[in-house]
Amino acid sequence: MIFLGAVDAVTSSGDARRVCDIYSSHFLAWVESQARNLGVELVQRASSVALRDGRRPLVFVPGGVLPTAQDRADELGVALLRFDARNADLDGANVVGRRVRASGLVTG
Repeated sequence: MIFLGAVDAVTSSGDARRVCDIYSSHFLAWVESQARNLGVELVQRASSVALRDGRRPLVFVPGGVLPTAQDRADELGVALLRFDARNADLDGANVVGRRVRASGLVTG
């Protein structure tokens, strides 16, 4: 998140770990560490939590994303970002994620 412009991002600890993995003043993020295709469940959870909290949701994934999850994430405004830690690469995995990757985390 810091790379994308959320300079106040911190890793969650304690009770905050139950809510999300990383947070900043404007964004909440979840990091899926399983190398499998992301389904719609985490997308919907991220959207719901962020909506109640008033911040924007991001989901970082190391693998693929099911088309239903991509579509639902676009509908809900959840940015899906595919990361490759080994090659230091990050790209958008849906329309919202590609927008975030291109312009960074804009707070306005």
